Amino acid sequence: ALRWLPVNMCFSAMLVTSFLALKHMNVPMVTIFKNLTNILIVAGDWKFNDIPITAGVALSFGVMLCGAVAASYQDMEFNASGYFWMACNCCSTAGYVLSMKNATQTIKLSKFGMVFYNNILSTPIMLLLSLMKGEITGLLAAGMTPWTPYFSFINLYAGAMGFLLNLASLWAVSNTSATTYAIIGSINKVPTALLGYFFFQTPISAQGATFIGVSMVGGFIYSAAKLRKF
Repeated sequence: ALRWLPVNMCFSAMLVTSFLALKHMNVPMVTIFKNLTNILIVAGDWKFNDIPITAGVALSFGVMLCGAVAASYQDMEFNASGYFWMACNCCSTAGYVLSMKNATQTIKLSKFGMVFYNNILSTPIMLLLSLMKGEITGLLAAGMTPWTPYFSFINLYAGAMGFLLNLASLWAVSNTSATTYAIIGSINKVPTALLGYFFFQTPISAQGATFIGVSMVGGFIYSAAKLRKF
């Protein structure tokens, strides 16, 4: 548990900063800026794991960075707090992926054991934060009012998805590099951005959609670079 704790600290920070960023920024913008995390992950992979940065990989980063910067310029809902928490999220996510890669190589645990420790260690951290924010008090004061069948279903669904996400991440990182895990994972930003638009009616201008597309292309360039080794 003590050896896994650094991984879990980064994991908990990633979750909290993600919630805070989403509080101030729309879903498509958060999705795009998560791509910038890949630059930190690749730099860490190069520094700590000796994973080379080829010309194709550098090109994919350049494309993603240009798309993210252009998208932020078009963001009419600029919020300083949102961008601050987004920056914190990028750092904590990079720390989580890199420390998770190291843990899967040095700690002799099954993947289910790793998921167990990752979740059980985050419980006291989340409870402490909830108490500090007054969320536990508010929930108790509300009595049984929030516990509708729909509320329970959504929580169970979110928990199940969190478990599967955690397990899949551990499997992917242990069998590939942290860089590959991060960049290929960028491809899922396409449906996330689109679902954010449809479910939350987040406005996306034609220019904004173009820049989002440019940022996503970077992930595909990386895939080609790794397959063709350029």
